[in-house]
Amino acid sequence: MVGQTLDEIRQRLDGHAARDGRYYLACARTGERPVPSGDRRFPDRESASRAADLVDAYRDELRQYDPRLPHYDVIVRELPAPAAERDAVAPATPSRSEFCHEVAAAVFETLSGGGFRDAERAVMDAYLDAAETVTDPDDLCLLLLRSMGAVLDATLDDHEQEVVLNRAAGRLTPTGGHDDALVSSLTSVADAGLIEDYRVEDDADDAGAYTVELDGYALGQREHVLTLPVAVELLRRRPGTDVQFTPMEGDRPGFRVALTERTRHQPRGLFRVAAP
Repeated sequence: MVGQTLDEIRQRLDGHAARDGRYYLACARTGERPVPSGDRRFPDRESASRAADLVDAYRDELRQYDPRLPHYDVIVRELPAPAAERDAVAPATPSRSEFCHEVAAAVFETLSGGGFRDAERAVMDAYLDAAETVTDPDDLCLLLLRSMGAVLDATLDDHEQEVVLNRAAGRLTPTGGHDDALVSSLTSVADAGLIEDYRVEDDADDAGAYTVELDGYALGQREHVLTLPVAVELLRRRPGTDVQFTPMEGDRPGFRVALTERTRHQPRGLFRVAAP
């Protein structure tokens, strides 16, 4: 299945990477660092060139469920001096399309490798059926996540959803720590062009619970608010945390979210919640 192949390619890509490498991959036309290379660095030109081939192969596999995935002219670039310093180049901010496809690819890998192949196929079928009438690349990437959220919310129970997203988050580049994990996660989603603005309020009566208002959320203007992107980002920063999303009260756009460190989890709403 697609997910299993993607996982194998990603593992091979990691085998070429080096934390203090001088070389990285980017699109010659746009400068973007395409999925799945991200912020990976490579020790020499040969390793980076082999990695570029793997990136092309990875994206070819992704096109099995999204034939209109953007094509990138992936080239090897060298960091400026002092090249060996980790912070020589700031982490790249992914485009909306790249962010959506990175999240989707991590979930597909998990579905395939974790024994959820029926769910994997159902997501692909739902997306391909809906995509027949959509041509805009940005709309397609949003449709992909909406299809994924709708199908997996309906076919997986709460704990299965937690398993899938916890493992999917582990396939993404680790980031940050526990401090301000919610704000950091929302900022990542906003930087990818999915949210125009957001406001977070602590729940005075419930420690670890927050109300999140969203302005211009590209995945929240229908009957459901998609929580999937935020959930994945949260679990990148706080793996093993019990995350619960619930609908917002009243008519404000957004959701409520509770983050709890406990042994017995009660996950909820990890893919989507009802819109206000």
